[in-house]
Amino acid sequence: MTTDTPDQTPNFRVMTFTPSKEEFKDFVRYVAFMESQGAHRAGIAKIIPPKGWKPRNTYDDIDDLLIPAPIQQVVTGQSGLFTQYNIQKKPMTVLEFQKTSNLAKFCSPRYVDFDELERKFWKNLTFNPPLYGADVSGTLFDPDVSEWNMAHLNTILDTVESESAVKIKGVTTPCLYFGMWKSAFPWHTEDMNLYSICYLHYGEPKSWYVVPPEHGRRLERLAKGFFPGNAQSCEAFLRHKMTLISPSILKKYGIPYEKVTQEAGQFIVTFPFAYHAGFNHGFNCAESTNFATQRWIDYGKQAKLCSCRQDMVKISMDAFVHKFQPDRYKLWKAGKDDTPIDHLKPTPEAAEFLKKEKTNRCKKISSEASSEEPTSPAQDKSSDPQSGKKHPLEPVQTSEEDSCDVRVKEAVEPERPKLSMKSSPNKVPAASAQPKSERQLEKHIIPPPKWSFKANKKTSSRQNSARKDKNSGRAADMSPLLPVEGNAEASVEPRVETSNIPVHKLFQRTLSPADVLHVHSYAKGDYGEEILVQEEEQAVRSDKKEDTKHVSREQVAEVLPPNAELESNPDQLPRPPHIKDNSSEKDALEELPPVEAGTVEGDSWAKPLTHLWQSSPPNLKKEREYNQRMGSKPPYCSICMLFQTYQQAECASCVDSHVAGAGGRMQTKPLIPEMCFTITTEEDAESEEQPVAHYLEEDGTSLLVCCSQCSVWVHTSCYGVNPASVSSEWKCARCTANAMNESCCLCLLRGGALHKTTNDKWVHVLCAVAVMEARFVNIAERSPVDLSGIPLQRFKLKCYYCKKRVKKASGCCVQCSHGRCPTAYHPTCAQAAGVLMQPDDWPFVVHVTCCRHKGPAQIERNKAAMHELTVGQKVICKHKNGRYYQCDVVQLSKETFYEVNFDDGSFSDNLFPEDIVNQDCAQLGPPPQGEAVQVRWTDGLVYGAKFVAAHIIQMYLVEFEDGSQLTAKRDDVYTLDEELPKRVKSRLVGSNSPLFNKPMLWHIITQCCY
Repeated sequence: MTTDTPDQTPNFRVMTFTPSKEEFKDFVRYVAFMESQGAHRAGIAKIIPPKGWKPRNTYDDIDDLLIPAPIQQVVTGQSGLFTQYNIQKKPMTVLEFQKTSNLAKFCSPRYVDFDELERKFWKNLTFNPPLYGADVSGTLFDPDVSEWNMAHLNTILDTVESESAVKIKGVTTPCLYFGMWKSAFPWHTEDMNLYSICYLHYGEPKSWYVVPPEHGRRLERLAKGFFPGNAQSCEAFLRHKMTLISPSILKKYGIPYEKVTQEAGQFIVTFPFAYHAGFNHGFNCAESTNFATQRWIDYGKQAKLCSCRQDMVKISMDAFVHKFQPDRYKLWKAGKDDTPIDHLKPTPEAAEFLKKEKTNRCKKISSEASSEEPTSPAQDKSSDPQSGKKHPLEPVQTSEEDSCDVRVKEAVEPERPKLSMKSSPNKVPAASAQPKSERQLEKHIIPPPKWSFKANKKTSSRQNSARKDKNSGRAADMSPLLPVEGNAEASVEPRVETSNIPVHKLFQRTLSPADVLHVHSYAKGDYGEEILVQEEEQAVRSDKKEDTKHVSREQVAEVLPPNAELESNPDQLPRPPHIKDNSSEKDALEELPPVEAGTVEGDSWAKPLTHLWQSSPPNLKKEREYNQRMGSKPPYCSICMLFQTYQQAECASCVDSHVAGAGGRMQTKPLIPEMCFTITTEEDAESEEQPVAHYLEEDGTSLLVCCSQCSVWVHTSCYGVNPASVSSEWKCARCTANAMNESCCLCLLRGGALHKTTNDKWVHVLCAVAVMEARFVNIAERSPVDLSGIPLQRFKLKCYYCKKRVKKASGCCVQCSHGRCPTAYHPTCAQAAGVLMQPDDWPFVVHVTCCRHKGPAQIERNKAAMHELTVGQKVICKHKNGRYYQCDVVQLSKETFYEVNFDDGSFSDNLFPEDIVNQDCAQLGPPPQGEAVQVRWTDGLVYGAKFVAAHIIQMYLVEFEDGSQLTAKRDDVYTLDEELPKRVKSRLVGSNSPLFNKPMLWHIITQCCY
């Protein structure tokens, strides 16, 4: 066995195995052996088949194989953080794909070694989008190949699947992948956290990155911090396979990872909950599928699934728990089986090897002390207790330095007992062209031991009559949150992971070539002589104890309208930003004489700040009072106050609870994602990596600390304080430096948490976070702050509020993120006035919404409160002309709709019985569940599908005042006392509409014609 100095923790080294011909015959047994050696701890392992073994006699006959849906991978991003979008291209054959990959535009660059090629990959990732022939159904293994044949691996996944007769492409059946230089697969775990196996048939190598399962949650938290918009839309957004994070970022944040290169003729196995990513070195062909062992069952039960789309794979675990964990089945059904997962423990099938190792250790403990075997217990020598010879099932560890130059150790075949296994029938690959990520398998519960499965797939778009319309709207979850101060008012703290704000769904689908990637831009424009006449509407509530005014709950509960979100898509990366020009406002407004601190312009938000303006003399007492007030209400941290309005809008109905840390100290979840503190320049990304300390607990909370002198409250993670160094006498940086007369150089207000800058000034951490060009030199300590990168144009912007207080522009402003809006604010003014600011996706950090672009929250219908309608009732419904009118319910009826899963992976739940052409459903009723049917679609063609269920839906016949009638579902009808969504209100027409006077209008037209 060869070992190398590890770049990461030795326990996470990627192992390479070289089985003999005899050992290679039993796939399940060999996987168990690999886990007995600790291979699963790294999350990935390489297997080199025995000499002479080949899965196919020749590959000369696959040139005409069709790749039905090749994708072009468009990547946007910078500094090691990227988002990948897939644009579907027209079908091509393997030969055409190979010729394309050899073009000068797509061919591999020259390189000395794989390290140089890796650097070129990450440097040129956003240029020349490559093609990837992914998820092509089928296998290249010859049918007579029994060893490691991906069409029938005979694992427990196949065992249960054979009982239900349901196949999922790419999961229970293999798929082919045709790659070219730079085609990549982003960070993800397998569907349902399954195992995966990949064989590289021929072509250039494939590089893999892997994060050990023990550290998978850390990678998830890091990704949420860098892509908060995606995380708010879907907790499991990494399953969208769109997020690329470079190894340099992982190294900087202390996340262990390994890399290994797979060459032609080699297998790669990934283990449950092992996040992996990678790229292709050039044209190649690989084959992959999923499998399972008994160890996977616990991972499958706790798998975090995508919540934003129906086409994600979902497998019901009931069958597996009932069959392999019968003693835990009742607990599982009761929802009480919450046993934590031990990532170190190998699969139960590895018991025989562990027993051999234990026996061998006792016999040869003295000889093992001088051997060159791995030091970890899971990687000790193993020998065959029956033969007394060294066990040939021996791994070769590889590191990222030697992953492409592996020395294979010769081994002696032992005599060992044979294992018998029940094999399921060979699986026939599904003739499907749909990507495997667009699969969802659910369990249709039938009393054991007979099991069947229900596969829900992507809803097909079908525009037919009104009876076939469907409403896919879904209300987002609201999570309860936590207060900190025991004597504070009842308040809320947001979970950044969830959101009820509608966000752009571009990242949830494969884009067509017609789709345009909208990029948020700060480009200058001519805005004319527009005057911002719309003022912020602030509601006032009295605080009897403090005698101050605050923004009301009604005002802060407003959130963005959907169209505003689409204008500034947070999932796209822009050109280098420029400052938008807001100098077009009239000079009469800009050059108003300064207003003294005591004469506020009537803005309620400004009254508590009367003594905090920098134009007033320093007043430490007033600063302390202000800091205490800010620390007594959510989010309790003066830095997180940046997103206070966003927090209140998100969690207005949430209930707080105290979170007590060690010693009774309070801790809550910070609102500021870690991404807000990280570097944003390419030079920094390429410089020496610095250690990063998050000071976050495992549950994502951070300790709250208070300065003993100025009473400012901060999270240790937001301010860069080591919790271990905090005491009752802790002081903030300004108080420690005794710089009590210093104030922020980016705004006009005192108070809050400050850090020193590189030019010996002071700045609010809140302001430094909001201004995207500001940079934290020491990310762990959040100081000093480098302001040299801020363009001068920012300092010339005039704050929407402060322009009435000062004659000349002062400080540094941020601008509204919507389109070309020039509205500018000081970050502290915007926060105090209740301007909506929320975390944005890299590299914009903060998304600002001015008063002109802030709209009411989208109203979600409460389906539980929707009452049945009666004949004669007045309702509002959509007319065939696209507008909404009052109408009368004239008839109630029940319609039967069929749900089917099409062979291409899509599904429909609004078919009429007569759409089934191979059976007279009107006479015979619906087909049995799972039966193959033929469906005539709206294009007149017939498609294969499997029947799922029949649904009886209450329908309503409504009649408009023009005499036209329409049949609609309850979701499409609104009662007169129901609050209407904005989209309905905007298209609602009154009774004086021409629709209701159509006969009279027609009479006038005919008279004019004659």
